Amino acid sequence: MNIKQLSLVASISALTFSTATNAVLGPIPIYLNPVKIESNYFNDLDTKATFASEIYTAEDLKNSGSTNLYEFLSNNTSITITPSSGNRFSQKIDMRGYGTTNGHKNLVITLNGVRLNNHTSSPQSIGNISINNIDRIEITKGSGSVVYGDGAMSGAIHIFTKNIDETIFKYSNGNYGVKNTLISTGSVSEIFKASISAQKQEQGGYSEADNTGNRDWGEQNNKKFSVETNVTPSIKLLFTLADSDSDYRYPESMSIDKFNIEPEQNGTKDQAGKGIYAHSVVESRNTILGINTKINKELSVNFKTTKEKKDAETTFYWGSSGIKKDKKTSDTLTFKYEKNSIIIDSGYSKLYGEREEKSSGSNTFDKLTTKDNKGYFIQGKYLLDDTTYTAGYRDENVDYFYNKTLASGHYDLTALNIGFNKKLDDNLSVFSNYNEAFQAYDINTAFKYTGSPTFDNIFDSFIKPMTGKTINIGLNYIDENNKTKLTLFRSNLNNEIYLHKQNKNDLGTNSNLDKSHKTGLEMDTKFFISPKITTRINYAYIDSIIDSEDANEDRGSFNGKTLPGVSKHTIATNVKLKITDKSTLILKHKYRSKAYAEEDFSNTNASKTQAFNSTDINYLYKHSNNLEFALDVENLFRRKHATLLGDYNTTDANVVYPANFTSNIKAGLTYRF
Repeated sequence: MNIKQLSLVASISALTFSTATNAVLGPIPIYLNPVKIESNYFNDLDTKATFASEIYTAEDLKNSGSTNLYEFLSNNTSITITPSSGNRFSQKIDMRGYGTTNGHKNLVITLNGVRLNNHTSSPQSIGNISINNIDRIEITKGSGSVVYGDGAMSGAIHIFTKNIDETIFKYSNGNYGVKNTLISTGSVSEIFKASISAQKQEQGGYSEADNTGNRDWGEQNNKKFSVETNVTPSIKLLFTLADSDSDYRYPESMSIDKFNIEPEQNGTKDQAGKGIYAHSVVESRNTILGINTKINKELSVNFKTTKEKKDAETTFYWGSSGIKKDKKTSDTLTFKYEKNSIIIDSGYSKLYGEREEKSSGSNTFDKLTTKDNKGYFIQGKYLLDDTTYTAGYRDENVDYFYNKTLASGHYDLTALNIGFNKKLDDNLSVFSNYNEAFQAYDINTAFKYTGSPTFDNIFDSFIKPMTGKTINIGLNYIDENNKTKLTLFRSNLNNEIYLHKQNKNDLGTNSNLDKSHKTGLEMDTKFFISPKITTRINYAYIDSIIDSEDANEDRGSFNGKTLPGVSKHTIATNVKLKITDKSTLILKHKYRSKAYAEEDFSNTNASKTQAFNSTDINYLYKHSNNLEFALDVENLFRRKHATLLGDYNTTDANVVYPANFTSNIKAGLTYRF
């Protein structure tokens, strides 16, 4: 039985079982309800939204047993997460088939409405967001470009934190030196809210020690302070300060033969035969200041400004890649008008980012590259009987400068969204939307990285922005014991940005694919089999195809090929069993089918990245209202997972970055004072 048949059988079986259970036991009390979506400013119920979505609550995160957001999103949702060059503390996120290399650049991630996307090629940093403080996660697919602009090609992931009105201590300890310590406290009143938290995540290392005794260990320290006060009944002030410091080592690439024999080894060796680990140190500080003003009953105005400063240094096996200093500022001003059946949102945003960098062997910061986004949007919603109509437009200007005057680029880009949702009866609704989006390339894309022996990066050129048109068609079904969302989509893309490497020592050249497209089917379904048994199945099918590439670039062999690094089938499923009033057992499995190697654009490699399979177990015991215990097992059957880069030549064939290859066990407690 192939994966398509398996997925269909699973869906039909679940629906049949749900119906049969209802017939035998009688109607089950209503546990499933529509959930409000706030990320689009319309505050729609998810069953009335004009776009596809996945919603995860604080209870979902608590029951997952995950230590950080990477774990939760990887094991519980339809999106794909892979360690960045083997680095588990910095991981790449892909949704709807943009690949493991560039997927994170094609979706927007926000925290309480603030963009976390970088102006560089670095993935969004979400490992420093405490799961304990999250209220919900909204994953919106094929939507978000009008409000959030640059980079929302596949959609967006929105993270919302909750007001903390208690003191919580959380600690977990596991094998391989994995530790997580968190303490948070807060106070909530009618006119004042404040919270402060501190978290330390540690990893002792999964691989063998190098010649200095170091393993692939890591440590991340996060501190956050937030305050919110009502100056008047109609004026609210917000302030947040967050610091994050990371220090971690991770393995270099190795041949797949070495990985299969002994995944704990480091593939890159020094003269003594010991493994050499990449080493990264990152320090960042974020400040957020906001004001919300309600002008009258119909009109409100919100302003928010954010600043981020980040210093990073990474050393690979060939030596230091240089010190990078990043600065990012974001200013947004939005207006909201709501009266009767009409809602109108509009706003202006400015995103500015810059990077200073040293060249290889230089003692001065001789490279300054900037990216400046300015855009405005307007969108509206109209409710007529049982039908919701939405429409929105965005205009955005993007400017680039390299060393102020040496090179520049300017682009005028637009985004469009039109959608509707029709309620057919009390249980069923259908929706559709048409979306036009764009991705203005990041700063790093303008550089060409040299190979051995210098491994330096030199300015190349500003390439073309990426644009796309997406159509989504879907339905929502909800009854006493089942909630299902089904979506079909098609995206037609121009100038899809990709990184192409010729060999393992080539760090790659950025370029554009002439034309490409993505088609897919997504299903998210949840069943209450009984008051004690709940199950959820999340399935995604994605076909990501390169239609054509400019023959003048000598890449015509890519025509009709599958985009590398994309799995056609993804399944995340879990069964939640409430054993007693105090104890809960959760069984989970995540599956991703094989994918072409990251650099195999011609689809000619003998090997692919193997299928991902991970079975997890979470056990929760609530001793009292103050004390809870948890036991988590990840990758129960110790499946070996790695990201295949490519068959570069006969000498360096089948190069991989190790990912998850151990069975990880954690035990922890949560105490509320």
